[in-house]
Amino acid sequence: MKQKSLSTKLIFVFLFLAVVIYFGAQGYRYFANPQTTTLVYAYETEQTLVAKGFFVRDEQVIDCTDERIELSRGEGERVAAGGVLATVYADSEALAGHRELVSLRERLEQLRYAESAAQDAETALKLDGEIRKEIKALNAAMAAESFSAADDAAAELKTAVLRREYAYRGAEELAGHIRELKAEIKALEQRLSGGVREIKAPAAGTYSAHADGYEAVLTPALLKDINPQTLENLAPEGVNSTVGKLIRGGKWRFAAIVSEAQAKTFAAGQRLWLRVPGGADFDLPVTVERVGKAEDGRAVVTLLGESYIHYVTMLREESVELITTRYEGLRVPKNALRVDAEGKTGVFCRVGLNAYRKPVEIVYQGEDYCLVKPGTIDAKLESAVLLYTLRAGDEVIVSADDLYDGKVVG
Repeated sequence: MKQKSLSTKLIFVFLFLAVVIYFGAQGYRYFANPQTTTLVYAYETEQTLVAKGFFVRDEQVIDCTDERIELSRGEGERVAAGGVLATVYADSEALAGHRELVSLRERLEQLRYAESAAQDAETALKLDGEIRKEIKALNAAMAAESFSAADDAAAELKTAVLRREYAYRGAEELAGHIRELKAEIKALEQRLSGGVREIKAPAAGTYSAHADGYEAVLTPALLKDINPQTLENLAPEGVNSTVGKLIRGGKWRFAAIVSEAQAKTFAAGQRLWLRVPGGADFDLPVTVERVGKAEDGRAVVTLLGESYIHYVTMLREESVELITTRYEGLRVPKNALRVDAEGKTGVFCRVGLNAYRKPVEIVYQGEDYCLVKPGTIDAKLESAVLLYTLRAGDEVIVSADDLYDGKVVG
């Protein structure tokens, strides 16, 4: 019994010494040759500068000062030449009559839809689903305090409910209502024919309800020889239009005032991005169209946008961010980069218990990090290419001494 107890004690002493020796060796290895690692991940950075300037478009104010009008187009909507922009009414009676006519036409459309739904059970079931959908949309809009969206959702819900209500009526009753409504609409159209005038688009373009007086002052032609002082001192003309304006073509420009040193970094044809706080919720692609001559340490850089004009119809004088360069790559600490005897750059990554040197090419250098992409790998076997290709999620060794390819580091 005593011999068994002694053997047990010796085993525990042996295990204790083994643990102490193991952790002692690990501690010595750490302090003698400390090793730290970090994960590689995809990253994007950019170089930007803040500038103030003006949005410039080829615009035409639509002459109209009538107050009794109904606009036919939404902000940023494309309009064909001759397309109706607004309807002008001779008096308040004509305006009220037109609104009644719109309501009657909507009701006629609802009745026609209900007539088809009354003959088709599947259509009636679809209306039930549509009502539930519009109720959810209305609740979501109210929760987000988006009252314009709530108005739209409420109108759609009303239409769906009316369609479903009419669908329960008999086909003969619906047909009678449709005939009566058609006759009422025709009589009202005849009564209103003399008191209505339409305003049409003089050319194809993009509609905007906002005219600010810069339309005839700040034009694309003016930007060819403009300097910073002239641009800053431009004043809008008085304008009075209840309809708004038409923007011809799909192009727009932003005339940015920058320092002389900043202007030297731009070149005609250069691609960059425009970030407008409070404008579009994404960066607008633009091209440098012209770099003006510097005066008093400043210059005007004209940027050309050839898309997304419907996002900039109401923008004029703005402070923006110009994104001149974007860099994408795998982010690694600068300390992890190692240059070999041949001058090739790479990083060591821990794969299992070993360190492997993976070649990289530097894309961008930050303050304490670099963006890199995998370098060329001279190997025929696909397994070797996969092993030595740097990718997101790799464990790169930041600090360690005497590293070489295949070294046991685990």
